[in-house]
Amino acid sequence: MNGAKFGTADNIEFGEPAEGVGDEQYIDAVFGTDAEQETVLGVSLAPRRSFAPWHHPIKQVVRLYQWAQHVKRLVEEHRPTKHLETLRYFTLPGSDLLDVRVLADALAVSGTRIEYFGFDSGYHGTESGDATSDSNGIYLATESALRQAGRISDGAEVLADRLEDIAVKGSQAANRLRQKGVFDVVNIDACDHLGYVPKNRTQSVFDALEAMLAHQLPAVDPWLLFITTRASPELLGAPATKLQGAIYKNLDQHSSAFGDPLAICLGGDPLNLAGELANHWSTQSFSFLKLFSIGLGKYLLQYYHAQQNLPAKVELVSAFAYKVSKDQPDMLSLAFRITPDGIKVQPGSAGGAAVIPPLELQHAIAVVEKAARLWYLDDAIANDEKLRKEAVLSTEALLESAHYDIPFWRKWLAELPIRPMQLDTAA
Repeated sequence: MNGAKFGTADNIEFGEPAEGVGDEQYIDAVFGTDAEQETVLGVSLAPRRSFAPWHHPIKQVVRLYQWAQHVKRLVEEHRPTKHLETLRYFTLPGSDLLDVRVLADALAVSGTRIEYFGFDSGYHGTESGDATSDSNGIYLATESALRQAGRISDGAEVLADRLEDIAVKGSQAANRLRQKGVFDVVNIDACDHLGYVPKNRTQSVFDALEAMLAHQLPAVDPWLLFITTRASPELLGAPATKLQGAIYKNLDQHSSAFGDPLAICLGGDPLNLAGELANHWSTQSFSFLKLFSIGLGKYLLQYYHAQQNLPAKVELVSAFAYKVSKDQPDMLSLAFRITPDGIKVQPGSAGGAAVIPPLELQHAIAVVEKAARLWYLDDAIANDEKLRKEAVLSTEALLESAHYDIPFWRKWLAELPIRPMQLDTAA
C-alpha cells in the first residue's frame, strides 16, 4: 500500500528531531550512566528485556507527531493570553511514563510543568510494601527524575485502578476523579477496543469515555482528547450503535450536503451510499477506519450539541492508523480539540421549553475531510527515511534511559510477527 494515497499528517516537517526530543539528561541524573551501578532508589538497573507494543518506533511517531505536536500547539496557540504554568494531564501511563517524558520535552521551552493523574492497574503504590517491584520501582524512579528536573508537579498521581472504574458510581476511581478539576489534555491510550469490558467489571472503555466527557463539561478553555483504540468490525461491540447512529442522524437531516462528502471520503458513489456503508462497517479496510473515525467524531459533536447550556466545538485534528495484530491496519490514534463555547443562559421567559437546533453541518463535514487524510504510519515509516530514523533514535533514547537492553530490543523488533523492523542499517 502507498502511504501517500491515504494521506499524510498535516503541518509536519520531516527534519532533524526537535530540540529536546531524546534529551534524557534529567533521567540520567537519577538513573545514572555508570554501568557498574546496581541500584538507584532501590531499583535494580539490570538491563530490561521485557517489551510491549508501545516500545515499537511506530508508537513514537504517535507520541511525537500527534500528542506532543498538538499539546505544544495547545499551549502556544490556543492559550495565547495565558501562560500555562501547569498542564493538567489525564493519562494511562506505564511504569516508564513514556508519554509524560515526551510531552515534558515538548513543553520544556515554554516552562510548562505536567501534573498528571491516571490509572495503572499494575501499580500498587508505595503502601504496597513492594516499591522495588518491576512496575513500582521503575515508576517511582522515573517520577523522581522528572520531579527533580522540574518537569512534573508535586501533584502528579497514579492510582492502581482501571480506567473503566470511573464509570462506576461510588468507586474509588470515580471519587478521586471527581475531586480533580478539568484537564487540559485527556489521553485514553487504550490497548483494547472501545467496547471492551475487563474481567470482573460491568463497564466498558466507552462508558469510561462518557464519564470523562461529563467530567470535562465545566471546561472553559480549549482542551485535547486523544483516543487510541483497536478498530475492527468484530470488535465494534455496544458502541457501534452510537457511532453508526451519529452518522445516520446527519444523513437524515443533510442527505446530500453530508452524504456526498462522506461518499467521496470513502471512495464510493453517493447514489449507493447506504449499501456501501453497510459493507464498510463489516470489512476491515481503510474505509472502515475512516468511517470509525467519522462515527466517533460525529458522536462527540452530537454529545456537545445536546448540551444546550454547555455547548462546545469539536474538531478532529489528526487521525493515524497502524498495524497491531492484522495484515491490515487495526489500530487508530485520534486527536480531537474541544473548544467550549461558554455557558448559555436561557431567559426566564423560556419557561421549561427547550429547543434544540438542527444538527450542525459545517463541523460534521470538517470531521469527514480530516478523516479522509488518515495517515497510515506503517507506509510512512517504511517510505520516509528521515521519519524512520527519528522514530528509531528517539525510541532508543527513551528506552536506554529507562535501562532497557537496546541490542535485545533491536532483535525483538526484527523478530516480531507483525510489522518487524530490521534496524542494523536504519540509524
